Amino acid sequence: MRALVPHSLALAVCLLLVACTTPQPPRPAMQPLAVAGNFGYSDRRVDADTFEVTYRGAEVTVSSSNARNDPRLDAEKLKVHDLALLHGARLAQTEGAAAIRIVSERIDSDTDVRSHPRCRPSPFWGPPGYWGYYPHYYGYGGYGWPGSYYDCYESRWAKARATAVLTVDLVPAGTEGAEPTAAVIERLEKLYAGATYP
Repeated sequence: MRALVPHSLALAVCLLLVACTTPQPPRPAMQPLAVAGNFGYSDRRVDADTFEVTYRGAEVTVSSSNARNDPRLDAEKLKVHDLALLHGARLAQTEGAAAIRIVSERIDSDTDVRSHPRCRPSPFWGPPGYWGYYPHYYGYGGYGWPGSYYDCYESRWAKARATAVLTVDLVPAGTEGAEPTAAVIERLEKLYAGATYP
């Protein structure tokens, strides 16, 4: 019986490690922010017929050299706008409003570009003697022998997140500048039926 304890403990540790390293499946994008945590929608009633709806997207990978002009960020801005509008239309449907009109809209984005130096040692290792420096190379040299110089370079990566804030009015059908609630829902649910975030 005692021999089984170490094996059981080892098995439990292995299962825990597998669970920690297994990637989580993507989650539907249309979730409340309070539920998803790092993405989702939220809303605030402004008055009887007006809501402020917000959709916060998850972080996406973008170019580290041109993060703000990356097409992936442009696509994300459109996505968060549409998902905020979809949530607003669903609110309008719940309230019995035939149409929805965008009064104001704002789309913000944040980019985070980071870098980290990485160095590869030379295969030539000389005896300790002096510190040497050459452009792009840092290392430890020795007494005229080929020094153990390091080839250093900068590793860069970037993430971006977009957030849309819409103020929408719930209005009767035929109101100028408004779109039928049912049409908005049908169009955007079809467009983003499989939208997910990690």
